[in-house]
Amino acid sequence: MGFQEKSAWACLIAIVAVYVPYFWVVFQYPMAFGLFVVAAIILAVLLTAFHLVNALATRSIRKTGDVPPLDELDRMLELRAAKLSGVVLAIVVMGWSLVAMFGVPALAISELVQASTPDGVVPSVQLSIPVVQALTAIHALFAGFVIANIAYYGNLIVGYRRLAHG
Repeated sequence: MGFQEKSAWACLIAIVAVYVPYFWVVFQYPMAFGLFVVAAIILAVLLTAFHLVNALATRSIRKTGDVPPLDELDRMLELRAAKLSGVVLAIVVMGWSLVAMFGVPALAISELVQASTPDGVVPSVQLSIPVVQALTAIHALFAGFVIANIAYYGNLIVGYRRLAHG
């Protein structure tokens, strides 16, 4: 297994290990936005530790001090992974946008109906989005970004595995 594949495995495992528990908590407690910083620090520490160990264990890096350069095959695999990741991210963002476009007006109509008087008059109403709903939506959008990264590294690993098995 080459340096690039090991790196992809480490990124995939670290992202899943850090963000599955993160989303488990923030979707139950959307106000726990301080966890984002904790998760980012843990991810950075994990990836730094792995890459340090991987660099020390890789003979060519020890000799030259440089990461092995990407060859044409590595670039092709990264391009394919990036395309899939971009499609996944676009689908998530479009889906999130549609939910936001149709969810917010539905919330507004609900508030207007609740605020109307028995004679059908709707007094002046200030529409608002509850903070818990807004934070849940933000966490969902960030989850889409994380899913796109998982798709990227997963696709990269599948590409390297296919090459290894001919």
